[in-house]
Amino acid sequence: MTVGPFPISPVLERLRNHVQALLLVGDAADLDTALDQQPAKDCAAYVTAAEVGGRPKYTGDQHIQNVDVTLRVVLMVRNFSGQASGSGARRQMDEQVIPGVRMALAGWTPVDAFDALSFQAGRDEKFRAGWLVSQQIFVTNYRMQHTPPP
Repeated sequence: MTVGPFPISPVLERLRNHVQALLLVGDAADLDTALDQQPAKDCAAYVTAAEVGGRPKYTGDQHIQNVDVTLRVVLMVRNFSGQASGSGARRQMDEQVIPGVRMALAGWTPVDAFDALSFQAGRDEKFRAGWLVSQQIFVTNYRMQHTPPP
């Protein structure tokens, strides 16, 4: 039984331990903040989560509600100088970073209360000031169940 929210810390630990290309792994208050980072390391990831609750049900005094979770892994790779097109960053993102993140997270669950993560989407956000920024989006869900206090 859980009332959430989705635990980010185990995701950070998993990325640190399983994706060698990532030199910095952290969380951010929200997606915009993650997208605006200028990391001190050449290859970084910031993780955020968003939750949407389904229609609640009641069984006796129990509140029961399914919650869908969207986990966003914002990836940042610094481009090498002399490559104005960002081709070096693109290669590293496609050959090392994205495959590593997908292998680490797809099918994995941080704790028993949550379903395993599944890959939903990947998209490039921007290439600016020498940084290629991309998102890998995973989804999961859990059942919120508790007895509200009187």
